[in-house]
Amino acid sequence: MKFPTVLDAREHPSRTTVHCAAAIAVGLAALLLPHVSWSQDATCAQRTQALSQGVDFAAAAARQAPAVVGVTVLGQSDDWPTIDTSANVSASFGKVAGRGLASGFIFSREGYVLTSAHAVLGAQQVVVSTVDKRRFDAEIVGLDRRTDVALLKIAGGSLPTVALGRASRLCPGEWVAAMGAPFGFERSVTAGVVSANPRYMPGGGGVPLIQTDVALNPGNSGGPLFDERGDVVGMNSMIYAVGGGYVGLSFSLPIDTVMRVAEELRATGKVTRGQIGARTQPLTDELAPAFGLAAATGALVVRVDAGSPAEIAGLRSGDVILSVNAADAMSYEDIQNRVSAARPGGRLALNVWRHRAALPVQVAVAPGVADAVPRVARRADTHEVRFGLEFSERKGLPGIGLLDPGLYVKSVSGSAQAAGLRFGDMVLAVNDASVSSQAEFDAAIRSVGDNDTVALLIMRGSARGFVPIAPRRPVAPVAAAAAAAMLP
Repeated sequence: MKFPTVLDAREHPSRTTVHCAAAIAVGLAALLLPHVSWSQDATCAQRTQALSQGVDFAAAAARQAPAVVGVTVLGQSDDWPTIDTSANVSASFGKVAGRGLASGFIFSREGYVLTSAHAVLGAQQVVVSTVDKRRFDAEIVGLDRRTDVALLKIAGGSLPTVALGRASRLCPGEWVAAMGAPFGFERSVTAGVVSANPRYMPGGGGVPLIQTDVALNPGNSGGPLFDERGDVVGMNSMIYAVGGGYVGLSFSLPIDTVMRVAEELRATGKVTRGQIGARTQPLTDELAPAFGLAAATGALVVRVDAGSPAEIAGLRSGDVILSVNAADAMSYEDIQNRVSAARPGGRLALNVWRHRAALPVQVAVAPGVADAVPRVARRADTHEVRFGLEFSERKGLPGIGLLDPGLYVKSVSGSAQAAGLRFGDMVLAVNDASVSSQAEFDAAIRSVGDNDTVALLIMRGSARGFVPIAPRRPVAPVAAAAAAAMLP
């Protein structure tokens, strides 16, 4: 069977539910049906524009890199949706308690940044890092979980911006490249070809995606996908995995869709969609004969919400919605899009198939529930104690006991959490002053001003590295090394 989606804008009640449902739906889809066929066959076959022989992404990457940013999120840890078909669950990568890493890109000189909605869900604080090592506290203007788009705003003018293209022109076999910060390695470039465009995922609410074989990993979320001309044609969103690893199936949201959502978020802070309260699933070739239909088109009603416009109109489980405001049968994706695009307060004319006969149904359109925007905090309280670190001192002789003597992180919040410190890290020095106790740590930071960046020497396992702690009183964007580059 196929698991149902909601025929409205409320497909994603929570990240956990979303990821598990998507994982199950896509895992079954691989067994049951090829969800869509090759697209744009005629258009791509008739193309006369000669693409370059021997693609070189070096110039394109250099062109886009100044506008690609790193996004550090505090308050949540699930920063990468992975459809894991082996376990039927969403595999989480790079989990650090309370901290997530993603990518994004600047599309407006006024400081508007695009990233993935799943990356900032649950965020208490969002920090954007630019190519010139500046760090900005970011405001979440709005987000839309259905398309996985979030719009951020940072201070600053005359910022570099990406060059935008059109995803609708992409053909299977065309070369594309992604840029982002997989596992924190900033502005990494990976390349591949378009596998399908558009690709509709079962349970995806009719949202089109660009399928590629570009290698994407945790931290790539929200980064740009650009074509060989150097124009951004998509925003990287998720991978399809077996066992939690990349296997050559990656998905990006077309930039045309991204920008439509971004403009609505910019104007109103939310995306408004219609809904009728009918939960549906695609009608497959296997299911169609059971309902007396020769063609597998339309949306099969699985459940009708109590008190919804669908119930008032008389829709029931087992009905097949063949079309919306049209005489000819429509695809499942087109029906989803037609309903969600309807304005609340209007009415839709449904062509319904019931008991092997057509039935016209008029249904009212109700407003969908807009996604709530997380309330983010400004960076680093001026009264923050020890940068948000709480320590445990380990005493004794080296080599005796499980841990060597030293100063260990017991809990972390605030500035230290933003920098990537975590439980169990050993603090060896503050700037160039060695420390082995809390008293020595306190003495070392007394001379540090609220406007100064501090470098803490950290040992994690067998690795050592200096980690920059941003100023406790950020009077202006300051230069700072990327937090993600702190340790392996």
